[in-house]
Amino acid sequence: MHLLLRLGERDGKPDYESVHVEPIAGNRFRVLYSPGFAYGVAAGDELEVDEEGRYRVVARAGNLSVRLLCGSGVADIEQSLTEQIERIGGRLDGQVRAGLAYTIPLSVGRDVIGQLFAKAKQENPSALWEYGNVYDEDGKLMEWLRSEA
Repeated sequence: MHLLLRLGERDGKPDYESVHVEPIAGNRFRVLYSPGFAYGVAAGDELEVDEEGRYRVVARAGNLSVRLLCGSGVADIEQSLTEQIERIGGRLDGQVRAGLAYTIPLSVGRDVIGQLFAKAKQENPSALWEYGNVYDEDGKLMEWLRSEA
């Protein structure tokens, strides 16, 4: 099933991302694929979601959400990068013309992940990449990762 997660507002109106989830109980859901836009969450995490789409992670699955964006498109990047991500136990969760969303186990290590994405950026200078669930809105390491740092 799909669930709308609130991203914030755009032009004074709520903005949402539709994500694949499985219901657990009541307003609690498990995310099946790392989102492309919603921050703070990755595949496997359990969320509580209110009627307006605001969400709170209540249980972490131990995965990192990593996104790559490229204004010129990701067609030339996707195959090679996805093969490398799969070799370390990750997977491609979503793709649009200009973006890729991956889920990678935290146990791989952020150094290894960072090296893979830095190489992809070096080979495709217009590409940008980011973690979707590592830093908070102030740029600080999220609480759930502080013991892993």
